[in-house]
Amino acid sequence: DLSKEIRLRPHSHKATRSGLSTSLQVTILAARAYNKLVIDGVYNHFNDDEGFREECNQGKEWGMDGKTLIHPNQLSAANEIFAPSKEEIEYARRVLDCWEAVSSNSDEQFTGVAVLNGLMIEELHVESARKLLERANAIASFESS
Repeated sequence: DLSKEIRLRPHSHKATRSGLSTSLQVTILAARAYNKLVIDGVYNHFNDDEGFREECNQGKEWGMDGKTLIHPNQLSAANEIFAPSKEEIEYARRVLDCWEAVSSNSDEQFTGVAVLNGLMIEELHVESARKLLERANAIASFESS
């Protein structure tokens, strides 16, 4: 594994990924360049729910799409954390509504920029919002089947 190859010292208690951060972030960049998903590695302390959640949240913040699981008790936390939150879904909807309102306004020439609560919104934000809502809809469809 990567920790072994770069000769990180093993941790006997709560895991740390500080020695892996550059490698993991380069992995995320490479995956995105080829339109691939990034699934975070295992968390070996499978009875440490707090540490597992912390690592999942870190992975999500870095842009990972999911987590490799080694124990059934990790499933619900991983699903909860990596699925779009209600707040993320609501914000994505507001981004799309704002974009649509500005881009379809026939009274003004659309410049390719909208403003939502003082934040500049461009096409890249709209694309991210659409992808997030697609993921949320796919999860909802899966859960309802």
